[in-house]
Amino acid sequence: MIYVLTIFAIMIVLRSSGQSAAALPSNALKDLDKAEQAMFKATYDGDSAAFRKICGTDYYTINSDGNSANLEQSLPFVPRFKGATTVLSEQTQRIFGNLAIRNGRAKFYFGGRQVAEVLYTTGWIYRDSRWQYIHWQGTMTGMMLDPIRGKVNLGPPPTADELKAQQKKQDSKVN
Repeated sequence: MIYVLTIFAIMIVLRSSGQSAAALPSNALKDLDKAEQAMFKATYDGDSAAFRKICGTDYYTINSDGNSANLEQSLPFVPRFKGATTVLSEQTQRIFGNLAIRNGRAKFYFGGRQVAEVLYTTGWIYRDSRWQYIHWQGTMTGMMLDPIRGKVNLGPPPTADELKAQQKKQDSKVN
């Protein structure tokens, strides 16, 4: 559901900013791979200036810790990732005009030690004759959830009817 809302929000932003869905140049998808590699390199070099050049001014991130930020809010955090490495897997890609949505799993390492694992979505827009990184969304998975398994409910939240039934059950115990 969050993924669908993210895609919908990106499409609204694109329409409201006057972006057209023009056909991509023939080399654009190869350029997207290079842009993504440059984005990860800038991140793992801790290079905020290079990261800024790769991003669109409308960059927005929703992180696995529940925080979100625009480009200006994100830049001070880029140096924190200096020296990190990532193993990407389960990657998929969809193209909607000049918008690319990429998904996958990322395992993050510092000094050879795995420190995080997320399912992620990135958004890229082809404008001004180049790919611009405009969105990151990460969701904790795998090792990140192991410490809380069995301590909290990791399932979906209850429906309104289920909440009412739970409340009735609690009320009957009190009376």
